[in-house]
Amino acid sequence: MQSHNLETKESKLLKHLGNLRKMIVNHHDLDNLSEFVLHDLCRQSCFNLNKAAYFINNPDFRCLQGVSGYHQKDLKNITGNAWSDQKLFMSEMQNSPFNQKVRSNSTTHFEKGKASEKYMADKLADELEINNPLYVTWDLKHANNGLFIYEAPQVEVSHVKDHLFDSLYYLSFCPVFLKA
Repeated sequence: MQSHNLETKESKLLKHLGNLRKMIVNHHDLDNLSEFVLHDLCRQSCFNLNKAAYFINNPDFRCLQGVSGYHQKDLKNITGNAWSDQKLFMSEMQNSPFNQKVRSNSTTHFEKGKASEKYMADKLADELEINNPLYVTWDLKHANNGLFIYEAPQVEVSHVKDHLFDSLYYLSFCPVFLKA
């Protein structure tokens, strides 16, 4: 019985991620698309993450820039699908202290796969007060790297771990907006 429930949760997750691709295409013109995508990935119906931050590491310009941050407690008024009430969602994200803190964070880049990567992830997790932090890096377009720092879920679910890394590539399709 428990195996059936796990399969059901995993199939719901995969269906959610399949729908997310459609939402990215249908809303490609949103400046803050990365916030919508991050929210969708962190929601309870997807990976159920309490707190997460997305950064872009640019070795050419030697900078690491915060792109978007998600903290569940900052989005009290978003009870369902952010895509269906975009104005409310954008307002909530603009007023989110955590998102503001991530977006205002600009620092020196790290070298992917080197000690500076772990150092930077740990330093940012500490600054952002992310408890039990985990992080992932991946390649982006134009020789950039994505850095995703998140609070480890209370309950470790294997399919979450299996699909989270691949799902972060959805953020790679989002334009980067840096206006305040």
